[in-house]
Amino acid sequence: MTETGVGDFILSTGVIREIRRLYLDARITLLVRAASFNLAETCPYVDEIITDPQGVLPLSLPEFYELNLQTAARLLEQRFDICFALALHPKTFLLMYMSGAKIRVTALKHEHWQAVEPTDLTAILMRLATDLAVKIPYGSNMADRFFSILEHVTRLPITNRKLEVWHTPADVAVAVSLLRRAEGNLYSLNMGGTNGKKHYPPEMYARLLELILHEEPTATFVILGGGQADLQSAAMLRNVAPDIYANNVIDLTNKISYRQSAAVLSLCQTHIGNDTGTIHLAAAVGCPVLTPNCFAADLPIRHTDAPRVFCPYGVPSVVVQPRHMLTECKNLNFYDSSGCLANVPHCIAQIEPTTLLRGFHLLKERIAAKINEPLYIF
Repeated sequence: MTETGVGDFILSTGVIREIRRLYLDARITLLVRAASFNLAETCPYVDEIITDPQGVLPLSLPEFYELNLQTAARLLEQRFDICFALALHPKTFLLMYMSGAKIRVTALKHEHWQAVEPTDLTAILMRLATDLAVKIPYGSNMADRFFSILEHVTRLPITNRKLEVWHTPADVAVAVSLLRRAEGNLYSLNMGGTNGKKHYPPEMYARLLELILHEEPTATFVILGGGQADLQSAAMLRNVAPDIYANNVIDLTNKISYRQSAAVLSLCQTHIGNDTGTIHLAAAVGCPVLTPNCFAADLPIRHTDAPRVFCPYGVPSVVVQPRHMLTECKNLNFYDSSGCLANVPHCIAQIEPTTLLRGFHLLKERIAAKINEPLYIF
């Protein structure tokens, strides 16, 4: 049971590989959301994939059981010996319990059990596990938390921590065909995502592209993503920067699958984009990442906070933050893990395109130095 979103699924791919390596003769069933099925269906390490019908929206318990009854029946009939519940989400823990597995393993969000709020539904439902991995390093990336769950069970260190994406030669052929008119350096761009507060405004992305093109006139930017927000962002870029869009952009918004997007990213020098699943897709294929983030640099870091928990994993990356949170978000007793309380571009819109350009230059330095860890700037 791997994820509550595509990004979570990608961050779990290394663990899926290692479970197969350590349980060579086991029958392995993977439970994923429908959005991740395109990436999961070519996974070479599992015997069966079950698609979870529920999205991430909260449901009452009766609604949850009604929606997941058929899924639970499919899980129960397999008589699992062990279930790894990787995504730290209430519905994951319920499905873990409904699987009937003899051993049910998950992890605390952090290593201090006594610090968990007694009213936290996630913490309550964690108790449906038979085994809890509790020594998760403070502020560690979600991928490392997933590896820690497996290490807790096997008592063996995981040395290969690379993520994977299983795109096919056909996916690569599609990518090559779509990029055939690209000239100069090729950069991918994703301006959308499901969470409005994480959206860097398209008109500011347009200014960044203008600054990069001043230095690299033949650069090509390929726009990735799907969904309404991605389409709207691409349309806005076209409206505010028509010449750049016509001459230096290949717009693939809502035109290709996740696997084909991974193949495109594997051909790019750098990915530039919002904090969404595409930054993890880029990292998994070895593409360095520049990402603006709405978590302000003056916020105190907690164990669950972005950007450290969900930063690009295993590649050179630069995370650009606003220097300060805006007044409306200055409630230190309550802020979510994204650090911004808005539902639209808000704190993130303070980041100047010139600061992103500085991050772009720093990223090139880190690529040359082969520094595969994030740098945070503001």
